[in-house]
Amino acid sequence: MVAQAGLMRRVAVCYHRAVPGARALAERLAELAGEAGVLAAYAELPDDGWGLPLAWPDGRAELDAAELLIAVGGDGTMLHASAIAAPAGVPVFGVRMGRLGFLAESTEAEAERDLRRIIGGGGRLEARTMVQARLGASGAFVHALNDIVVGRQHLGRTVSVGLRVDGVLLAEYRADAVVVATATGSTGYALALGGPILHPAAGELVVVAVAPHLSYRNALVLPGSAAIELEIARAEGCVLLADGGQEQAVEAGALVRVSRSPQTTRFLRLGDERQFYANLARRLGWLRIDHALDDRAPDAEGAGGGEAGPAGA
Repeated sequence: MVAQAGLMRRVAVCYHRAVPGARALAERLAELAGEAGVLAAYAELPDDGWGLPLAWPDGRAELDAAELLIAVGGDGTMLHASAIAAPAGVPVFGVRMGRLGFLAESTEAEAERDLRRIIGGGGRLEARTMVQARLGASGAFVHALNDIVVGRQHLGRTVSVGLRVDGVLLAEYRADAVVVATATGSTGYALALGGPILHPAAGELVVVAVAPHLSYRNALVLPGSAAIELEIARAEGCVLLADGGQEQAVEAGALVRVSRSPQTTRFLRLGDERQFYANLARRLGWLRIDHALDDRAPDAEGAGGGEAGPAGA
C-alpha cells in the first residue's frame, strides 16, 4: 500500500552507536529539523532490548507523538527501529552510513538534502508486511519485519522440525534451521538459502530450510492468511529468533505458531516505486556489463528501493 507523506511537525532520530559517525549525523539531522521549525529529538538505540522505547536525552517520550522516525546506521539499525516504530504506527526513514544497505533510503551524503524534502511534505509511505511468532499456547507474540528463524544456536547438530500449514502436516525437516520470511525478508537470509524474491508489497510468506539433510529443500510460498506451525521434535540448543535480535530458547516438543502480523512497518520513500526492480538488477548483477538493451530504469539516486539484507549494525 502506498500513500503520500505530509508536512512534518515532529521528527525523531535514532542511531546505532557501533556505526562510526552515526551519532554526529543523528544530532545534525535533529538540529536541522529544529532549524526548520520541526520539533525533533535524537537518541541511541538500546542494546539491552529489541523494540524497547527510546530513551531521549531530555527525558521526553517523543516517539508516540512523532510523525517520522529517522534511523541512522545499517540494515540492522533499520530492523531495530522498525520494531520500535511499528507498534506506534510511526513511519521509518533510513540513512545508511558508508556501506551497502538495502532498507535505507538515503546515504550519509544525501541525508540533509533528503530531510529538507521530507520536512516539506515530499515522499510516499510504503507499507510492509510483518510476521509474528508465538512459542507455546500462552507465550507472548514476537514480531519481525524480515523473518522468524527456528534452529540451532550453534553449528554441529541439526534440529528436527515438523511443518504444518492450516493444520496439515506438510514437511519434516532435519536441518540447521527453518526460516519463515516476509516479502521484505525474501531478499535477505531467505535469498541466500535459494528462496524466491517477492515484491516488497506482497503479503505472502516464504518457508525455507537451512542446510537440510535428506529433507525437502525447496522453498514454499504461502498466502499471508496461512497458519504455520513448527513442531520441534529434536531441539538441543534450539532457539527462536525474530529479525536476529529477539531470541527465545526452544525445547523439544515445543510448538511455534507463525502467521502474518497485525502490525505493519511503514517506510517513507523518496524514490520511484519502480526502483525496487532497478535495485535488484544492479545489486544482484543481473545485467551484463555489455548489455545492449535500453536501460530506462528510474534514477537510483536517493531511492533505496527497499529490499532487505540480513541484520547488521
